[in-house]
Amino acid sequence: MKRPQIVRFAAFVTVLAVLLGYVVYHRTAPNTALSASVTPQQHQANTVSNLENYFVNYRMHRDRVMSEEIATLKALTENPSIGQSAKDQASATMVQDTQELKEETQAEGLLSARGFPLSAVTVTQNKAIVVVGGASLTSEQIGRIADTITEVTSLPPQDVVILPKS
Repeated sequence: MKRPQIVRFAAFVTVLAVLLGYVVYHRTAPNTALSASVTPQQHQANTVSNLENYFVNYRMHRDRVMSEEIATLKALTENPSIGQSAKDQASATMVQDTQELKEETQAEGLLSARGFPLSAVTVTQNKAIVVVGGASLTSEQIGRIADTITEVTSLPPQDVVILPKS
């Protein structure tokens, strides 16, 4: 991936994180007219909302950390007092981080399209960790999730960890 593409991608991710933060802030504003009794339907809605917030907050945090890391690495590559080998290593790390973020985003999009809208994916060079909203997962669901992750990352299924989150 070329440097201008990386910079554009980092800028896109930053803007997306800010927009998501704005939406989350306004969706989760406190309601001053709370009732003393909560119906089971309201409790379930609150639980789903809390679960949605978990995944939104996770993605926002991940995007913010990644943007900061890319900015730091970019500064290293542009610093004239840094040696060429350090610059090359910083560039390689920046490319690797960007590729991992791209795979995470693609995997989350595919998981959502395949019936798992509440999911968060973390990809490293040798492992993928998937957190999926729900108390438990069936064998068939685990298989669909693992297939999706191996399709996007090219990691073998044994390197995919799937965790339910309720």
